[in-house]
Amino acid sequence: MMMYPYLKLGPRDGVMLISVFIMLVLTLVFKWSVWEFAFSVGAVIIAFLAGSMKPNKKNVLAFLKK
Repeated sequence: MMMYPYLKLGPRDGVMLISVFIMLVLTLVFKWSVWEFAFSVGAVIIAFLAGSMKPNKKNVLAFLKK
């Protein structure tokens, strides 16, 4: 039984939330500044967005064959 069916969260979203919580714990334990926390969370989000991008099908090195 799903508690919030309007939230379409998958396993990737769960991993991203866990990584953000890990960054929060690291911030509290090592007394990082707010900027370090924001940059680390931003890097995690950018990494997940880059991982979900579809690969480009065209041959990237085609210009070398000319």
